[in-house]
Amino acid sequence: MKYPLQTQSKPVSGMAAKKLLEAIDSGRAVVNDRMIALAKRISARRRRQALKNGQFR
Repeated sequence: MKYPLQTQSKPVSGMAAKKLLEAIDSGRAVVNDRMIALAKRISARRRRQALKNGQFR
């Protein structure tokens, strides 16, 4: 999956906006299972690429 360098934010409203504001005010993070899985896939891919290029030991 390719990610564009310039992404455009989408508006947040309703309960999602309320949770986001509460997280920002308290210094916490808002994540769900899909987001955690995505982060793990990205880090695994970067680790594989680094090993392949000899940058990570």
